[in-house]
Amino acid sequence: MLNLVEKDFAHFGYPHALVMDNAPTFMSCEFQNYCQARGIAHLTGAPYHPATNGAAKRLVQTFKQSVRKSDKAPRDVLFEFLIQYRQTTTAIGYSPSELLTGRQIRTKLDLLLPCPAHRAQGKQAHIATKAQSNEVLCSVTSSYEVGDPCYVLYYGPRHSHQPRWVPAIVTKRHGTRNVNVRVLLQGPTWRRHVNQLRPRYATEDDTFPSDDPNDNQASALPHHEPKPPTRMAATDNSVLSSGHRTSDTTVGLVHSEYGPENLRRSKRVHQPLKLYCC
Repeated sequence: MLNLVEKDFAHFGYPHALVMDNAPTFMSCEFQNYCQARGIAHLTGAPYHPATNGAAKRLVQTFKQSVRKSDKAPRDVLFEFLIQYRQTTTAIGYSPSELLTGRQIRTKLDLLLPCPAHRAQGKQAHIATKAQSNEVLCSVTSSYEVGDPCYVLYYGPRHSHQPRWVPAIVTKRHGTRNVNVRVLLQGPTWRRHVNQLRPRYATEDDTFPSDDPNDNQASALPHHEPKPPTRMAATDNSVLSSGHRTSDTTVGLVHSEYGPENLRRSKRVHQPLKLYCC
């Protein structure tokens, strides 16, 4: 029981007084010592006289009337009743929320008649957000536009063993900090933060017709100026771990670890085990 009471006190703090009935749980020495150690006055009424705690009884009666008048689910009625009850001004001129937290809670009625305090808070939040966005824009040292060459950090399989920077080109911007990049040559498209990019100073020899993000017909080369595709060197690395040899006309990275050609272990073709007789 003390754990439940302590949970409520952790949200709102220790009260000055507690008005309860004479239940054995609240009259125990353990609860009395708990209240005394925290400076809480434990008040009780006369036995068999419910009118002593009339405020709580009146609240229960009001809640029962609201439940009978509503056609919603009991849980929805409870939440709607609590938010309306806690923002209603009492005879002393303050609502229960103002007496407890020192401010009026926000309800759907504030959409029609917003109070000056809420409007002031909104203006302060807008000014703070605008100032923060200006600081963010000033702190960005590198700005990447569509078509800019860059190096992007690789996060594929085994990326934690050795961080690698892959050449890519910016294809789309998402605000001031997020961009879409396409790995060269004709690789996949990744979304990265500007902190995961590094400037790359490309030359004319590094360009490829399909690297232009604004060129929708990059694959259609003019017939009078044919440009042969880049071929991979025929080295020992051309044989992948899956046992397949890469094609000579394949255009891509040498290690082919960034596209769909890099099969996962579960999708690789396993060679049958060769048994040798003695």
